[in-house]
Amino acid sequence: MGQDTGRVVRTRAGAVRAGAPRRGVLSFRGVPYAAPPVGALRFRAPEPPAPWAGVRDASRPSPVAPQDPRSGYGWDPGAGDDHLTLDVHVPATGRAAQGLPVLVWLHGGGWVSGSGSAPAYFPAAWVARGFVVVSPNYRLGFEGFGSVAGAPENRGLLDQVAALRWVAREVAAFGGDPARVTIAGESAGAASVAALLCAPAARGLFSRAIAASVTGELLTAERARRTSAQVAAAARVPATLAGLAGLPPVRLLAASDTVAQDRLAGATAGGDPRDAVPLLYHPVIDGDLVRGSFTEGPDAGGDPAVPLLVNHQADEWTLFSRSGFAPVARTRGDVEAFAAAVGLNRGAVRRYRELLPGAPPGAVGDALLTDAVFAQPSRRFARAHAARGGQTFLSRFTWRSPALGGRFGATHALDVPFWFGNPEAMEQFLHAVPVLPLARRLPLLGPRVPGVWPTPAAAALSRRAVAAWTGFAAGGNPGWPALGPDGGTVKVWGSTDALESAPDPRDALWDEVLGDVAAAHR
Repeated sequence: MGQDTGRVVRTRAGAVRAGAPRRGVLSFRGVPYAAPPVGALRFRAPEPPAPWAGVRDASRPSPVAPQDPRSGYGWDPGAGDDHLTLDVHVPATGRAAQGLPVLVWLHGGGWVSGSGSAPAYFPAAWVARGFVVVSPNYRLGFEGFGSVAGAPENRGLLDQVAALRWVAREVAAFGGDPARVTIAGESAGAASVAALLCAPAARGLFSRAIAASVTGELLTAERARRTSAQVAAAARVPATLAGLAGLPPVRLLAASDTVAQDRLAGATAGGDPRDAVPLLYHPVIDGDLVRGSFTEGPDAGGDPAVPLLVNHQADEWTLFSRSGFAPVARTRGDVEAFAAAVGLNRGAVRRYRELLPGAPPGAVGDALLTDAVFAQPSRRFARAHAARGGQTFLSRFTWRSPALGGRFGATHALDVPFWFGNPEAMEQFLHAVPVLPLARRLPLLGPRVPGVWPTPAAAALSRRAVAAWTGFAAGGNPGWPALGPDGGTVKVWGSTDALESAPDPRDALWDEVLGDVAAAHR
């Protein structure tokens, strides 16, 4: 049960004891919010945790959800199955506070990797500002998002809803206010935020939302089942609930990797460049938890009663293309092929070149895919929320990493250490990237040199970023005006910040393209 060295809090399932304080933070780690999803509960909706006697040691993180061991999060198939847990971080004061605002951080990782306990998310800067911070794990890969007859879809999202219900019941015992809960996430975590904001099942479980780099890809049940059939074939089992549930996680992960590598080979041979980031799993449109697009249609923008802050990066796609992982456009023909893969015509390519005068094909291709995969879903989600009457704030992160001659720019996930007040950690931003072995060897934030990195400008940017997000989460005001139904102010983060009032010219381009697509299907 562990030595009596930390505060004890009693939850409905049992008591938990924190570890020793660190940087002013008292952390309760590995607290169960649901039962381990194994045996009869595998591929099922989450069930409540079994009560325990005595005091549970909460000084160490729980096992992470099954994922590729190369992800860097330390998944060990022998470490146990109790991974539907969360960490709760509170101020390490002599007397427990009450009524503090709550941040629930939903980790990214392309739906296939990540952990709420990752060091990247240590929230000392938030706790110092009087927050309780909760970071849950949820099921990933096939375990969380594989589609098979007889099992509920979107089990990873169902886990997140269960974690939010736990917060509603239990966070007051840790000093948090269940009426002031902000959900936040980046990449797959941001798409989770968008899904929850649109989901009736999550209504009332949070009062504000932050989404950084929303990716809008959803799968139909038919498409998801085709992937499941391919995974089952690779594992040499029937594509049935019994056949797939009988596979140990290691074999299911290996079969998923085989299918992902087949798709990667297709992308390398001239297919869709997005397949170079071989993500098999995304939320599935199930008509219940995920009823349709986050950016178009009747649910677009989600619940307008919940204020929303959205951020995206200026150069999202460079993480994949300039790490050598995804193909780079080298000719005009390559750019046109990339454009066609994301639904743009030659006229759109011409307009991109006009917007980026003198840019080489590689930069134009990166801009196309930055917009297609992250920036446009983010901006359209924000605009849809504002159009529904929601209070909506939009920002763009443009701070450029100085590493490797600045080749990555303001790349995907580079912003996350800044929001958490940890710009000194050079690898932290990679937590939100799926298995990307080459990129993990690149010092994209800069050299870890005491007194040199972070630069004063980077450290100051991080302080401003933390102030904005905590200001929004605590009181609804990040420090710049909200959007209106017809546009408005966009915050631009950089070494020097700015405000933009004009709409992004790329928005008009995509509005035309998507409008043409919608008209063609009417």
